[in-house]
Amino acid sequence: MAAPAAEQMRTTLRRSWQCNPGPCIPLGRDAWQVEINNGQFVGKWVPMHRRSGLEAGLCAAEHVDTFGVGAGMPVRAADGGLTVAAEDGAVALLHLVPGRPLRAADPLDRQWWGDTLGHAHRTLRQFTHPHLVKFDPAAVPHQGPHLDLESWLGPAVRHTVAAVRRIMVTDQLTYGVLHNDPQAAHFRLDPSTGAVGLVGWSGAGVGPLLADLAAAVLAAGGPAAADGLEDAYLRASRVPRDECEAALPALLCLRAALDAAGVAERIHADGGRLGDHAELTRLAGLYTQLSDAL
Repeated sequence: MAAPAAEQMRTTLRRSWQCNPGPCIPLGRDAWQVEINNGQFVGKWVPMHRRSGLEAGLCAAEHVDTFGVGAGMPVRAADGGLTVAAEDGAVALLHLVPGRPLRAADPLDRQWWGDTLGHAHRTLRQFTHPHLVKFDPAAVPHQGPHLDLESWLGPAVRHTVAAVRRIMVTDQLTYGVLHNDPQAAHFRLDPSTGAVGLVGWSGAGVGPLLADLAAAVLAAGGPAAADGLEDAYLRASRVPRDECEAALPALLCLRAALDAAGVAERIHADGGRLGDHAELTRLAGLYTQLSDAL
């Protein structure tokens, strides 16, 4: 199933948002930047089976945006809907959040990264939606040919899933709305104002807030490379430091194993992308370091 072409996106915007869009500039395979009435927006498409999840994420983004964190607030269609059906999928129109992506290697950017993620989590503490994806380690596939590509990978996935499930049962964790992909590229620093936004809420879910922190730390290169991010997060969020110290190591191991499984799945399917083999080797080393610290 393929995303619509740029001209199809413009047609959908004209028909359903009753506007006159300018050229649609691709922002990947399923998103476009478009100018409408001298304003900048993003058109987003997802397959139809992801429509309810997208709408839940759009509602979360709308909530975050009202608390001062630019999140790509949705623009409702002429009929009031968050999305419209188009090209075997669903299309949404979002406000473009200005600024540059954060840089994982920049110490100050890492502090903004953690602070913004923590603030977003705090603003969402009263937010609920029936279609938010539930964080469920038990649903992670434990078997598959891709997990046999590396001898450590299958056991790592099974071990870390079991460890996180035990923590979720035995420990009192802070739950809330998860962004689920808080990588540096989804944060936007506006140099003209100093404001930092967080976009890309289409996969939002609900679960232990530390799952997002673990994903952010891994995206920054691991604990040794993420200096400042964790402390900034804990200052801004409602997660106690002792909870972080007790539960984050297992969640980091799980995230490293799942990231490696995703890379292995691409390699098994079609040889993977450039750099995937090196990334799998890097994740193997990182997982070993993290699991040794448990």
